[in-house]
Amino acid sequence: MKQGGRHPIVAGVTALVAVAVGVGLIVGIGMFVGANILGLGGGGAASDQATDPDAGASLYAPSPKPTKTATGPAITLDASPTSAPEKKAGSVSTSTSSSPSESAAEKPGKKEITLQTGIVVAKPMERIDITGIYPGGEGAILRLERDEGEGWQEFGIPDVSVTGEQFSTAIQTGRVGKHRFRMKDIDTGTFSNVVSVTIG
Repeated sequence: MKQGGRHPIVAGVTALVAVAVGVGLIVGIGMFVGANILGLGGGGAASDQATDPDAGASLYAPSPKPTKTATGPAITLDASPTSAPEKKAGSVSTSTSSSPSESAAEKPGKKEITLQTGIVVAKPMERIDITGIYPGGEGAILRLERDEGEGWQEFGIPDVSVTGEQFSTAIQTGRVGKHRFRMKDIDTGTFSNVVSVTIG
């Protein structure tokens, strides 16, 4: 009875194993065929890349090549026939530099004080008129200085103001001899020419 009872179980297990093996073979064959069709297999990918080098590539960087150096100007400012010819390297351009006369004309004129006296010979305590012009010195304050051979010293009269670029004052002295006079701008230190008056 025991030996006869095992036959149906063995037969059932054998049938299940046979069915499982068959299903496994079918599934495996299907996956293999599907992988080949979809190109997921290694051989298919290799064959695709052999026929198409760019297949599956996401970025392609070309090999570097040397660039040509431009020999002409990068920017042309004026190509009209009336434009000045291009200067050669090392040449000195005079188009942007001004001549000495033009530079001098553009600079403001130098302020100069011109001094003169009404007389060159006077008696002691005689009135001596001193006048002059000071271009560009409107409103300047001038101081009279005298030199009697011992250096320049203030004469001792009130300072003189420039009005209308002109000035004037008068002096008297009892010292006999030759006197030299000049005017000084007390703000800028500019001096006038020197004038001489002989007292005696």
